[in-house]
Amino acid sequence: MIREEFVPSIFRDPFIPDGEKSTYHVGITGQPGGMEVSQVVVHNRGGYHTTLEVGPAQRHRDGREPVMSIEQRIGRIDGRLHAETYRAQTFSGSTLVSREEANFVDTVHLQPGGLPEPYPANVMPIAAGLTLLRGLEFAEGLMETVDVWLAFSVHWPLLVRVEKQVVLTGPAGVFSCWQVRLRPGFEHVNGMLDKMVGSVVPPFLAHFEVSAPHRLVQLSFPTQMSMSAPRATMELVS
Repeated sequence: MIREEFVPSIFRDPFIPDGEKSTYHVGITGQPGGMEVSQVVVHNRGGYHTTLEVGPAQRHRDGREPVMSIEQRIGRIDGRLHAETYRAQTFSGSTLVSREEANFVDTVHLQPGGLPEPYPANVMPIAAGLTLLRGLEFAEGLMETVDVWLAFSVHWPLLVRVEKQVVLTGPAGVFSCWQVRLRPGFEHVNGMLDKMVGSVVPPFLAHFEVSAPHRLVQLSFPTQMSMSAPRATMELVS
């Protein structure tokens, strides 16, 4: 159920086909991918239900590899998408290692040093970016702010800027893509803090297919909080 004062998000519905499956390989840029990410999107109660699995690209016979499974419910109202629920579990073989859950709708949460309040309209678990960011109003120069949920009541503002169209060639083929730059933004807190974070934390660089439903083709991201650190790439393979 959606609260009456529901505020529309910036994420449009890209009309993802029912049962769409995407597989990505993840590794240090320029090296073979050591991890595999797969996501299945199905239609559910007018919105989407996504299942994401992350694990080694090559599985060993002992069956003790770490595997993460993330299930998310993405709601839809008046053509706009919003995060509803998140549930992640990590296993070592068949042994549960950790579990976390979040409900973003019709709830309030404890703010560090503040009063309880609802999550913002544009709240987005990191894993939900595979779905929600496909709903951006792709146009050169577009800038938006998304609240990336990290854990518990912690969410950080993320500046999203659509830069330009590029052509990428990869294992899944040749794609015309929108290049989107993402970085933490703290201008609303303090301009000096925003500049300091921007000089230390490298940006993420995402490429979404120009053609609807704008599937993520490639994501480049830092492996450490350092501008000189190696970068990793998550690349669509099928």
